[in-house]
Amino acid sequence: MDFIGYRSDALGAAVALVNAISRTRGEPAEDKPAPDRMRAVLREANFLAARAPASVEPAMRAWARRLRTVFDAPDLDAAAAAVNGLLADVTVEPHLSGHDGQPWHLHYSPPEADLVERVRATTAFALAMLVSEYGVDRHGRCAADGCERVFADTSRNAARRYCSGPCANRSAVAAHRARVRGRA
Repeated sequence: MDFIGYRSDALGAAVALVNAISRTRGEPAEDKPAPDRMRAVLREANFLAARAPASVEPAMRAWARRLRTVFDAPDLDAAAAAVNGLLADVTVEPHLSGHDGQPWHLHYSPPEADLVERVRATTAFALAMLVSEYGVDRHGRCAADGCERVFADTSRNAARRYCSGPCANRSAVAAHRARVRGRA
């Protein structure tokens, strides 16, 4: 599913940014964050972050905490309010851009925007599209006990409840064991 037609995976980047600051079951809390984690997320999402200075890390961590509010929203009204809060804090100025040898594509931030501004506008817009089109049924917090990560479901059947296969498997095994104990 292509939510906004952007060359980067903006929705995937929003999820990955939040998950980069979140723990899954069994992971220890980080005293000191990995120094390049956010830039790695941006590179994987095709934000051309190779040129990004290390100084983007704190800004991206702060933005990830803001994005999390959408995933943690208990209902549609709260999710909409969280998205509107994000959109109020970014400059959204759509325009076509053809840079770095790429074909023309849509950008959501002004041409002079730096990487942080582009990521913020694009991820906020991606979450706005997700919530406006699908409500709260396509995103949320992982259903696995002890996992703080989030997901956005882009599948046809919209049945996703876990951040990853390992969390889904752990939960299925735990449920199976509980059923077996209940029969005994």
